[in-house]
Amino acid sequence: MKTLGIRRRLMLLGTFAVFTAAFGGAAFAQTGDIKIGGMAFLTGKYSSYGVDVEKGAKLALDKVNADGGVLGRKLVMDLHDTASDSAQAVSLLRRFASSRDVVALIGPVGTPDLLAIMPVAKQLNLPVLTIGSLKPLAKDEFSDGVFRVSLMNTPVGVREIIKTVAQSRNIKRMALFMDRTNDAQQADARTAREAIKLGAGVELVTDESYASGDKDFSVLIGKMMRDKADALWLSGTTNEAAVVISQARARGFTGVVMGGAGMTDPKIVKLVGDAASPYVMFTPLDLQSDRPIVADFVKAYRKAHGDAQISTFIAYAYDAVRLLADAIRDAGSTDRQAVAKALGAMKGFQGVTGEYAFDGKGDNILPVPYIMQVGPKGTFVSFK
Repeated sequence: MKTLGIRRRLMLLGTFAVFTAAFGGAAFAQTGDIKIGGMAFLTGKYSSYGVDVEKGAKLALDKVNADGGVLGRKLVMDLHDTASDSAQAVSLLRRFASSRDVVALIGPVGTPDLLAIMPVAKQLNLPVLTIGSLKPLAKDEFSDGVFRVSLMNTPVGVREIIKTVAQSRNIKRMALFMDRTNDAQQADARTAREAIKLGAGVELVTDESYASGDKDFSVLIGKMMRDKADALWLSGTTNEAAVVISQARARGFTGVVMGGAGMTDPKIVKLVGDAASPYVMFTPLDLQSDRPIVADFVKAYRKAHGDAQISTFIAYAYDAVRLLADAIRDAGSTDRQAVAKALGAMKGFQGVTGEYAFDGKGDNILPVPYIMQVGPKGTFVSFK
């Protein structure tokens, strides 16, 4: 039997919730802690995103419980590592669903694991809040009880972002590099191409792909330089993105590097250093916002982690835990079906990553992107 990898528990004092009803629409005894499951890739290639999810979830649990918990009880989370293995994500989903003291699940993280669990989720009665997937999905493609916490890229939205940056930085010719082995980055690249076709004000002169794990991007960069691109849209994730940017700057590329969710990881800038700028991306997270929820979140993060950069995935996980806590409160119980129904009816939830509302299942219907750029000391600041 496949091991579950690193198992981490985000728990405060108390015992697990006591169950009294048969599995299905199980209503749990109103004593003890309220337990939710969690899964993320804490090890493996994409572990930096999963570790950030763990940080955000822990901050949210501390906040919820400091404010009195949920239904007068402490909220705890049992977080497991998927090790970037979709089969393991499916196994964990089945395990959580069969555990009668688990009310709901946060995770998995990313598109491959979401696509893997979706058919299985149809057979199970467990509310799921997944984080970070970018693949466009229609509402009816989501299983009942499955919701997504992420900023979805749309061609129209990305067109306006590219147009804004292009006009400000006098960009005329754009290159695009895509990780062809990553479903989410393929979706990101398709959206960027469609955005350009819709009239983003730039010409796509170079369109190339690479594979996850590649280390030499000289051929792609050489073509981009010959095509005289003055901006690069990079549909990639942390490790390769950092190498691409470093090698491009070393070859003399001085244009703007742009991208979507995969490019919001501050570790990319940390790895590349001063050579990262000019670097622009869009995100639902504006740490300079004067919204109280953002200020409180930043203060709590600084207390726990000092001056370490705050990534979008930390904020996503923070909001996911709080969304689920609110849904349990709205349901007035830990009954799984009631919690799923409350999530589907959620309106006007104020999160660090913006306002949330769901229409029965699927994606947030109120996403708002912010255009950010690398500022002093590698921090992300509002684009000007």
